[in-house]
Amino acid sequence: MEQKNNPTIPHGEHFESGDNGKIERRFLNLTLRASNDPQKPAISGTAAVFDEEAVIGDWFREKIRAGAFTRVLSESPDVIGAFNHNWDKVLGRTTAGTLQLEQTDKGLLYFIDINPNDPEAMSVYAKVQRGDVHQSSFAFTVRKEEWEKPADRNELPMREIVEVGELLDVSPVTFPAYPQTSVSARSMVNELLSELQRQTSQAASGDAEGAIGARQAARNRRLRISVVETPISGK
Repeated sequence: MEQKNNPTIPHGEHFESGDNGKIERRFLNLTLRASNDPQKPAISGTAAVFDEEAVIGDWFREKIRAGAFTRVLSESPDVIGAFNHNWDKVLGRTTAGTLQLEQTDKGLLYFIDINPNDPEAMSVYAKVQRGDVHQSSFAFTVRKEEWEKPADRNELPMREIVEVGELLDVSPVTFPAYPQTSVSARSMVNELLSELQRQTSQAASGDAEGAIGARQAARNRRLRISVVETPISGK
C-alpha cells in the first residue's frame, strides 16, 4: 500500500515517544476457552501476543515487544474483565482475585472466575462455551513506544510498543469496533514523521542545536488516537 503525503526519511531513522495518555484497544482472533464445570465456571484467553506484526488501518504497522507488561503487572494494577469493554458488565477483577493475569514469553494470558450467582456473567460464559463469542480484546495506554520509517516507501511506518502504561481491562468481545478517527490518526503519524525529517535535515546541515530541538519535539509529540482496534491472528 503506497504512502501518500508522507515525508521521505532515510532508512533506519527512528525515535522514541512517551506516554500519550490515550486509551487504545486491540483484539485477537484467538479462541476463548470456557470451563466445562458449570459449578466452577471460568473463561480464559489471550489478551495480547508479542512480536507479531499487525497493521493499524492504513496508517502504520505495530508490534508489542516481549515484556511490555512487566512494569504495569509489577504494580498490582486494578484491571477488570468486562464483556465488550463495557465496564458496567464486570466479569472479574484483579483486586478481588477473580481475574488473574499472566505474562509469558509469548504474550499476556487472562483467567476469569465467573460468578455462578451472576446471571449476566453466566450468560457470557454460556456464549463463550458455545463458541458464539470467541475473540478477546484489551484496553491500555502506552508509556513508551519506538517508531521507525522503512526504506521502502510502499511500506507503512513501524510502531513498537515497548512498555504499556495502564492496563484497564481484558474483554471477551462479540465484534471489534473499527476506528472512527482515520483522518486524525493519519495526520498525527505524518506529524511525527515530519518531526523526524526536520531532525534529519538539521543534523545533515550541521545545525546541532536545531537537531536537538527537533529530536526533543519528536519525542514529546503525542500520537492522539482515541481508540484504535486491529485484528491479530495468534500463532
